[in-house]
Amino acid sequence: AIPFEFGKVARFSLRDFSTVHVLDLTHTNATLRGFHGGFTDGTHGYVVPKRGFGMLARFSLADFSTVEALDFTATDADLSGFAGGFTDGTYGFAVPSVNRDGAAFGKVARFDLANFSDVHVLDLAQTDPALQGFAGG
Repeated sequence: AIPFEFGKVARFSLRDFSTVHVLDLTHTNATLRGFHGGFTDGTHGYVVPKRGFGMLARFSLADFSTVEALDFTATDADLSGFAGGFTDGTYGFAVPSVNRDGAAFGKVARFDLANFSDVHVLDLAQTDPALQGFAGG
């Protein structure tokens, strides 16, 4: 594995700017590694899978130990390789970038935050072939 394809999340105190806690997501699921970006809904933190990885992880901000995984590739085998994500308060969205084959793609993954399931796909490239290979959220 490439060294930066680990599954650790660091949280540090903004108050003292020295206290650091580390959560190793791979202790919950060995495939929870290789992330590019993330976001929060205020209750959970989410880290988004990058090229070659299709597992989204969410962790509790309250206890910084409860971890859940959502396999995007169970919905669509192409859903691997995102670069960031965002939320509208009801759904989480993963921003498509480069898939496991190294090709830019435009499939946005949307999932329900409340039940952490119900993955839906919107293929932007079907509307315009140039709408693929994004970064950020």
